[in-house]
Amino acid sequence: MKCIFVESGETGEIVFEENRIVFEPKKVEPSYVIFRSFVNAHTHLGDSVAKDPERTSLEKLVGPGGYKFKVLSSAKEEEIVEEMKRSIELAYKSGATEVFDFREGGIKGFELLTRADRRGIVRAFTRPGNLEEAEILSEKSYGFGFSSVRDHDISFLEECREIAKKKKILFAIHAGEKDNEDVEGAIALEPDILVHMNMAEKSLLKKAMDEGIIIVSCARSNAFFGLLNLENLRILSEYDNWMIGTDNVMISTPSILDEFKFLSYFVPEEKIYRAVARGKSFVVARMDKIHGSRNYLRSLKRLESCDIVMIAEIEFG
Repeated sequence: MKCIFVESGETGEIVFEENRIVFEPKKVEPSYVIFRSFVNAHTHLGDSVAKDPERTSLEKLVGPGGYKFKVLSSAKEEEIVEEMKRSIELAYKSGATEVFDFREGGIKGFELLTRADRRGIVRAFTRPGNLEEAEILSEKSYGFGFSSVRDHDISFLEECREIAKKKKILFAIHAGEKDNEDVEGAIALEPDILVHMNMAEKSLLKKAMDEGIIIVSCARSNAFFGLLNLENLRILSEYDNWMIGTDNVMISTPSILDEFKFLSYFVPEEKIYRAVARGKSFVVARMDKIHGSRNYLRSLKRLESCDIVMIAEIEFG
């Protein structure tokens, strides 16, 4: 396979040697591109069972007691698991080798995700309902993932934060999605990850960035709810700890390639790539859609999952 590695512009051939795959640099006319695999830093896979609902407000659709949770409570477990399997497969076939999922439903929700994750690529950010559940889930989870501070008792969040520190797992929380009112409280919890921050005031956005907190943007979701803030998005694109997620599957596909495509209308492709290309494997994709490109990294936005032919660990010779 004659390839070009988009990060360096180096061409070469992929060679299969026993149990390893090697990229051997040489001057060739490439037919494939290689790029680092993606991390999808925020999903809600459970609502894969409720795709494309009627348009309504953020609170009515995904807030506590809203449409999403009514559908989930009435859906059969097997149906939820099967739809999550499909979403995980789509995320993987679109180049993601890690998916951070905010797993609602406590222990039961975690168990459903475990059944669905046949590829072993999902990192579960669980949402315990009480401290006993938090202690149990802290032994199994990649982290805790909470909605806005306004949805929870603050003392419960503080205790969960302490459990996360003690067990050395991550603590993530939504903030600044629809307004600035929950941002200060979220930052006070000293989270590892803040999701959204699109409507955060600039001073609090800067405070979170100065503290080195990972901030995850979900631009398609924000746009769906009329909450896309291009100024904050452009500020975040300059931040080293900026990551990107696809958010609710009920609204957007769990494909980072689709998110990349949308974001590229507002943010330089090099900055998007830096935010998403955090995986340990490499993606090989056909160049059919990007022949004639003057910059293959920028042209990644033209790719779709059907263009990907291989995701693997590749040694560079």
